[in-house]
Amino acid sequence: MNNSQELDEFMSKPQAAAYLNLSTRTLDRRHAEGIGPRRIKHGSKIGYFKSSLNEWLKGFEQAPVRYG
Repeated sequence: MNNSQELDEFMSKPQAAAYLNLSTRTLDRRHAEGIGPRRIKHGSKIGYFKSSLNEWLKGFEQAPVRYG
């Protein structure tokens, strides 16, 4: 993966919240609770890699329930 591909995968907090269909406040709250996606903090700026968001979402994936 080259640098331009890595930069394309980086999202700001508002972009990440929109991608996850959550508010930025919910992202902050989940981080404080220790259950949010991995993030990067550089100075006062917070951002997310899209791959980290997808990995976090996969943690909620469940197999269908089989009856019977």
